[in-house]
Amino acid sequence: MSSEDIRDFQFPPEISQHIKKVADDAGKMVIEIADIAGEIDDISTQTEQQAQEFENLRQVAAVMEENTQEIHQAIANGVEVVDTANRDLQNSRSQVETSLNQINTLATSVQSIAGALENLIQALSEVRRVAQSIRAIAGQTNLLALNATIEAARAGEAGRGFAVVASEVKTLAGQTAQATKQIDETLDNLDNQIKQLQNESERGNRDSLKAQEGTQEIGTALEMVADAITRVKNELDGIGNNTQNITQSVEALIGGLQTLDQSLEGNRHNINSSREQLNRLRDFGEGLIHNTNQLGVETSDSRYIRGVKQTAKKIGDFLTEEVQQGKIALDSLFDQDYQEVPGSNPQQFTTRATAYLETVLPRFQEALLEKEPNLIFVVCVDTNGYLPVHNRKYSQPQRPNDPEWNAANCRNKRMFNDRVGLAAGRNNNDFLLQAYRRDMGGGKFVMMKDISAPIFIQGRHWGGLRAAYKTE
Repeated sequence: MSSEDIRDFQFPPEISQHIKKVADDAGKMVIEIADIAGEIDDISTQTEQQAQEFENLRQVAAVMEENTQEIHQAIANGVEVVDTANRDLQNSRSQVETSLNQINTLATSVQSIAGALENLIQALSEVRRVAQSIRAIAGQTNLLALNATIEAARAGEAGRGFAVVASEVKTLAGQTAQATKQIDETLDNLDNQIKQLQNESERGNRDSLKAQEGTQEIGTALEMVADAITRVKNELDGIGNNTQNITQSVEALIGGLQTLDQSLEGNRHNINSSREQLNRLRDFGEGLIHNTNQLGVETSDSRYIRGVKQTAKKIGDFLTEEVQQGKIALDSLFDQDYQEVPGSNPQQFTTRATAYLETVLPRFQEALLEKEPNLIFVVCVDTNGYLPVHNRKYSQPQRPNDPEWNAANCRNKRMFNDRVGLAAGRNNNDFLLQAYRRDMGGGKFVMMKDISAPIFIQGRHWGGLRAAYKTE
């Protein structure tokens, strides 16, 4: 018995009711499956996002681990530098202490020299006093020698020997006077030199005192630097310990992320397995709906199925006649070289047949919409899910910089190559009933039934006619 004979066959009322119940129950089952499949798709999407986030976290943790290792190494290098600086500082302190001792010794020597110069000045004063006494004696001796010479001259021959002695004494007195004069000159020279030495000694003493103060300040500064270096080393040690703790925490985090990633991988596998099982169950339910509607029993979907099948045939017949009359080339109708519409967002496309289809498809699509007010949309899609002409209310001109509004109101010339869209465009059976969740935005979904029927042009499969309506 052929499918047409089955459709013409009249089942008893009770059997028809059972068949209708099977079809309705199958429809409900397919809707529930589609809803669950949508939830699983959401979970799968969330799982993929979580997996990506975990991967990002793992990469960040790896970078943190690398950075903490670098910090730890830098701290170790810093500790080594501080230790070296501390050793150098200790050497500098020893050298400063040695220099301070030497400067103290020098200052003491300078002060001793100043005391010696004072003693020398006193000694020279005494020499000058003695020299003055000698000069006075020499003057008196010279006077006495002169008197003796006069007396010797008076004495005549008897005083000649005394005159010789008086002359020698006079000569000696003159030499003594000359010697004391040279002593005075020498003492004057020594006085000048000693005064210079005193001035130099005073400056040296002042400089040595300043050097002592400066060296002491250097020693104090070195002490402060040493304390600072010790504190820096203690801080570096503390940071090193904390960095080590961070490294251990990061390693624990990476281990935890790896465990979570493995768990997510298991969940991903389970989700994919569940999706496959649901897809098989949904295919079974859709096949059951298809088979029950083939029996000729009127179900809740029958009138929509008839309307879609009839309209799809009318479109195919009309386009076949248009090709035969040369109004449109067959190759143009089947053109799949999609050209992007510049500046469109979401992206729109055109083919060589788009402009022509915009003039002919609305009469068929809008007619079915008017006939069946419960239908949400009636559109044609090719085998790739390309939708050249949407219903009028969804074919508004796009607004610049408003993709959200465009996505809801400018659905023509778009590519709907999701599971439902591709299945509708590639189905070769007399009709295909699918169920899916329609995203209404804001986390709200509406369960939809999608009925499609193939469109043939000159016996060649072009795509399909889709019609969707809400489920109760």
